[in-house]
Amino acid sequence: MSSVREYIESRGIESSGGRGTGKRTFFAEGYSTPQEVFNLLGSGTVPRSGDRHPNFPGLTARDYSIQPVAGHTDLWQIDWTYEQVSHAVLASPSNPPQTLPNEVDYVEASAEIRAEFQLSYRIDGDIKLDYPNEGNPPDDESEVKGFPIDAAGVPTSRQRNIQEITLTETVNSPVRLDDFASYRFHRNTTSFLSFPAGVVLYRGCSIRRTGIDVYQVSHQFVADDDFHLQQQPKVDGEGEPFLKDNKHAEFVYWVQPFPNQKNLNSISRNF
Repeated sequence: MSSVREYIESRGIESSGGRGTGKRTFFAEGYSTPQEVFNLLGSGTVPRSGDRHPNFPGLTARDYSIQPVAGHTDLWQIDWTYEQVSHAVLASPSNPPQTLPNEVDYVEASAEIRAEFQLSYRIDGDIKLDYPNEGNPPDDESEVKGFPIDAAGVPTSRQRNIQEITLTETVNSPVRLDDFASYRFHRNTTSFLSFPAGVVLYRGCSIRRTGIDVYQVSHQFVADDDFHLQQQPKVDGEGEPFLKDNKHAEFVYWVQPFPNQKNLNSISRNF
């Protein structure tokens, strides 16, 4: 007769680096093969991956091991390890994660928020900078509004706010290099990562195989508050900007170096 029982004394927890972990041990008797024991996972008595700890709901079942007990032909030991997924081990997460770090479909996000210097002819003043729709000038003579900051046609540096974002996903499907390549230096057509259309530029990705049919793909994006637009003055036959009252460039136009756009959400089903 087969049976499964838990070794209650195994329900201890510990903390390392401020993160809690736990363990539970079960014994399955009356099973002749490890496949039969494997089928017990998620049966109710034995947890499955993602199940909460019965005493500490902030811990979630992560990894398991199935081993035969020495000296027995039909007795097996099942060990489950638990990982903290909430701010405290006694707090149940409102939205428990479906995947954990390094598991397939898990997405790791990192960002660098900074400012750069950008050579410009106009800046916000009494008349605010007026960006074209989604950063797309209707023609090559879309005037840049704002307060002039150039000195007789020589541009001045101003602050440009950008964010460099990396999304690293773990996948087990074949990597489609041509698909990823087709998105390079395209801006988003729809909202992406809470940024409006036209703000986020896809730079490309790096791909690393970490197992059999398991890959880590790191996608790099740049979000620019200025829609990646550049300011360019109208010049005369000698390449010098036309000046107004010999003080500032008279005609300054918007230039979009990345005019192509795509739905960046379609790069991966994990975004």
